[in-house]
Amino acid sequence: MSIAVTTDAVSAKERFDFWHEVICTAFVRLEAETLPSEQPFEAEIARSDFGPLTLSRVQAQPHAVQRSTQLISAEPRDEVLVSVQLRGNAVIQQDDRQAVLNPGDFAMYDTSRPYELIMREQFEMLVFQFDRKFLMERCPSPERLTAVRVSNDTTVTAPVSAFLRSLEPLALGEDNAVSRQLAASALDLLGVALAARFGAEASPNAVRTEHFLRACTYVNSYASNPDLTPARIALSTGVSLRHLHAVFKDHGLTVNEYLIKRRLARCMDDLLSPRAAACTITEIALSNGFKTSAHFSRRFVEAYGRSPSEVRRSGLPSRE
Repeated sequence: MSIAVTTDAVSAKERFDFWHEVICTAFVRLEAETLPSEQPFEAEIARSDFGPLTLSRVQAQPHAVQRSTQLISAEPRDEVLVSVQLRGNAVIQQDDRQAVLNPGDFAMYDTSRPYELIMREQFEMLVFQFDRKFLMERCPSPERLTAVRVSNDTTVTAPVSAFLRSLEPLALGEDNAVSRQLAASALDLLGVALAARFGAEASPNAVRTEHFLRACTYVNSYASNPDLTPARIALSTGVSLRHLHAVFKDHGLTVNEYLIKRRLARCMDDLLSPRAAACTITEIALSNGFKTSAHFSRRFVEAYGRSPSEVRRSGLPSRE
């Protein structure tokens, strides 16, 4: 579904209050204030669902928004947003970090904790919004990654930025298997870009975070290989097996737990996808890295509280 809202038909003195309600409805409850500008306030938003993502293009005169502790208590939400700057600049603040975005840059922030966006000049940005669980499948402990500027100037991050910006025209089409796959690819690429971003820092914590994200990215790419092991993941990430286990422990996970989570998530996608309707549950399990149907079914019930056949019949996922 696509919607578009503009302030053009609203009287000048009511425009900002109108816009405030629009963005609270589109995203989450926010406090908002106008910032000095030589132009009267104008704004518009175009918004589309795109697989597990919602994609919004926002254009507006200078203003700031804040999600406070009080608003979080009044309206709890467990979602992640990624802003990709198209024009002007923006400042994103969360978790005692600040990301200053120029065109092509992007950064992530989390609706479950306070944050602030400050746009001091006329701006345009894309905003990707999605359930936090979709990021945690790829980058556990995302609270360590918020308000970190991912620049548009490296051989890894620039193509990711370009890919994210290229999705807008596609999001205006029908929600189909292709759009869902592209949305999943966008989430996978966020993990790649964040790993590259932390790899540019020299601190020990940044290096450990880079190793963790690179390992997660490798698992995301090769989870369907039934012979994928922690030893192979360590070798491909360029670290020792002992170090790999240690950096996953930092995030409250084991390597095998994360690998199983990714395989189960892919099986869930296939069980709900029309493109896999002709596949048996066993075929779905084997194609996503499980060696036996029995092992897959047991782990699936443990994770989701329902059997694969129940999920396929109902067409709805359950708890993680």
